[in-house]
Amino acid sequence: MHLKQSPLVDCLPAHAEERRRNPRREVQGVILLDILKSDLRSSPIRASLIDLSASGFRASHASKELCSDQEVTFFHDEGEGRARVVWTRIVGQSVESGFLICQEKRQE
Repeated sequence: MHLKQSPLVDCLPAHAEERRRNPRREVQGVILLDILKSDLRSSPIRASLIDLSASGFRASHASKELCSDQEVTFFHDEGEGRARVVWTRIVGQSVESGFLICQEKRQE
């Protein structure tokens, strides 16, 4: 798995209403998510990273199992750890979720 910076990162407009504490950067890469404390025995969710920041990330996936306040373990090229689902948006077949990192171990 290899993360690449998106060529669109320099083209994004600045938003005056931005409320994020940490700057985010657009990335392209694979992230594996595993739901913790679930009654269902689901296999890991393979997702595509959209952006990363020091405190969280956004990913696109096909799972409709993820909902707010669930905790997941994650693994991608730059790190692994535990995160909490903050929001999930489902539009047709497209699913995106935003995650807040609870505990992270950086890859060296």
